[in-house]
Amino acid sequence: MKTYLFKIRNLAFLALTISILSCEGRRDFPELQETGVNLDNYDIILLISGDTKNITATFEPNIAPNRDYVWTVDDASVADVVINEDKSVSLTATGSGQTTVRITAANDDSITASAPLKVISGAPVDITDQSMITVNKENSGGPDGAEGSLKLIDGDFNTKFLSGYTSPFWVNLEFEQPVVAGYYSLTSGNDAPDRDPRDWEIQGSQDGVSWETLDSRSDYSFPDRILTREFYFDNNTAYKYYRFDIINNNGGSLFQMQEWRLFSLPN
Repeated sequence: MKTYLFKIRNLAFLALTISILSCEGRRDFPELQETGVNLDNYDIILLISGDTKNITATFEPNIAPNRDYVWTVDDASVADVVINEDKSVSLTATGSGQTTVRITAANDDSITASAPLKVISGAPVDITDQSMITVNKENSGGPDGAEGSLKLIDGDFNTKFLSGYTSPFWVNLEFEQPVVAGYYSLTSGNDAPDRDPRDWEIQGSQDGVSWETLDSRSDYSFPDRILTREFYFDNNTAYKYYRFDIINNNGGSLFQMQEWRLFSLPN
């Protein structure tokens, strides 16, 4: 009986000791704060005259932001700014022209990001379906195949163009009549990021032989699959041909993309 009571007493003492040590070992960690902010989702913010658009920043690390932020535009005559409770911003076009949108932490001006903002008179017009596509590297199943080049401009994000990749590698859109384009979107493939484009140019041509570089991107990465990114370029010339010239992909032996769309912008 004494032995049994002794064991119970020892177990109780051990439990009390563990409890005390646990309390002494507890630490109150400071609340995690973001250390960076970016507007990488926006190559440019296109705002239709008179419309309002909500813009959201991305914080680093990817947590709910704990700091307060100030949103501004360099030229207040172009757009009004309303900061929302979730720390996004609502921009309303009140003028015309182009300016820059900025977000800055209220307590640390080194935590900041910016993106260009352009007010346009109407929505971008998708002109892709007016064109005929040609490529210099085709899928083994041909342009009409399950992953042929026609899938790149079919408007369906569930299909893709897949082909072996070696440079040079390009995709052409030919229009019946010259058109002015100034905006395009790319949607990353559904798998294998090493097949994504990394360095590319958008070019224009009147004859399909001589080309002018209209936009150039280098060391670009798509952070997710089937992700659409939009890109703006300043162009006032009507071209009969537009080329998506993939200078380098992400190192894979294949190239893939769900969709390439080309847009004209209203004057």
